Amino acid sequence: MEAVLSLLLVAVALGECLIYSPPLIKSEQSLGVSVQSIRASGTSTQMRVLVSHGPSDAAVKLAAFPLAAGQELSAADIFVYTDADYPTAGVAPTVAQGVYDHLSGELSARDYAGHVSAISAAQLPDVLKEVSKAKDRSLVMMTGVMPDTVFGTKLDLVSPWVQAGGTLAWAGGAMGYWSGTKGQALASANIVGESGTMRLLGSGVIQYPTSFGREGTTRSDWASALDVAYKFTGVGVLRNAVASKGGFAFGWYSGLFSSISFLPHGSGGYIIFGGEVSDEASIAVDLTKILMSHATSSAGIVAARLVTLTSTSSSTSLDWSLPFNLPNGKIVVIAFDPNPDGVFFASETVPVSAN
Repeated sequence: MEAVLSLLLVAVALGECLIYSPPLIKSEQSLGVSVQSIRASGTSTQMRVLVSHGPSDAAVKLAAFPLAAGQELSAADIFVYTDADYPTAGVAPTVAQGVYDHLSGELSARDYAGHVSAISAAQLPDVLKEVSKAKDRSLVMMTGVMPDTVFGTKLDLVSPWVQAGGTLAWAGGAMGYWSGTKGQALASANIVGESGTMRLLGSGVIQYPTSFGREGTTRSDWASALDVAYKFTGVGVLRNAVASKGGFAFGWYSGLFSSISFLPHGSGGYIIFGGEVSDEASIAVDLTKILMSHATSSAGIVAARLVTLTSTSSSTSLDWSLPFNLPNGKIVVIAFDPNPDGVFFASETVPVSAN
């Protein structure tokens, strides 16, 4: 028995060495995408893209979108709120920590340039009060409850921070409805109510009551472009109301509702996941793609293309006609491995010249 166990341990060790050996890492990183040329033409934009790949690469997903005027891209520092001493709504108590674990791993695997850290309710006020740094920061809160250290009936450190350029990603119960107290279960005293939601998001964005379990059935253009998996719409984020305020959908549609929405607010905005979190790994992958693509800095429209590589040479140029025209502007082109286990992700911002 001891001999068998020793052999198993040796096999596991060898397997780990093989997985993380330079040849296999190089194979994982063999994908490469770069823009060779781009120009405006009539109502479209003509682009030529060079794709290089190894024999094990099956496909690459491309997406392109116009950068909104005045936007400059940089890798924001990301803070993930997780505090086991505070209550949650619409998500299990362990979800926030799970999202942090998966999100930090997904971003690290894709060589994200920003810093990622967990943050407690006691630390949140210090981050939100630094409004001068807001545009270079993103905050992930997937608890469904705002802690009373930053939001309540008479307190709101969130809105000024987002107004100044911060990006807040949310999931669980309706944003602004609850203000949680340390060490206490949610009770009527913790209800800020619909007025709290309106204070953060504006009127008419959320339709009450919440209906957990409802799922979208139709993909938005962004969901198709980024291969977004999150479908829950139970919180009732109204897609038309978001659009009327200059926002757009990243997720799936369920009638009037959207599963993931971006709602701009001042110089920043809210990424709202419209319901519960049943799969922390999956939601972390979706959020990774949204953050790394800088999709919130887009003009709201996107085009996508899946390129199959199995029958192409190791270096292939392809022509792509984008269905939008942006002379003298900028277009962001992203590429990622659509394989669920793939970690390749690349982004390039290119200026467009008129004819």
